[in-house]
Amino acid sequence: MNDKVKEVLAEVFDMKSSEITVGLTKDDIDTWDSLRQMDLVTSLEKEFDIRLEMMEIVSLDSVAKTVEILKSKGVDVGD
Repeated sequence: MNDKVKEVLAEVFDMKSSEITVGLTKDDIDTWDSLRQMDLVTSLEKEFDIRLEMMEIVSLDSVAKTVEILKSKGVDVGD
């Protein structure tokens, strides 16, 4: 996962980018609530110039799923 993705996630969830790993889920991040979920959506859409569909938004429950959705939108997320 590239630094840009980590930075967006870290900013939204008030974490250090070094703490963001692909294995994190919604349950692992105390600040991941419904409001932060929408913040995540708007931040991803703005940063990567994409539009997320409702089914994609409700399926965002982990860093891995976020990366998977970004890839499906043509975003280069790195390794």
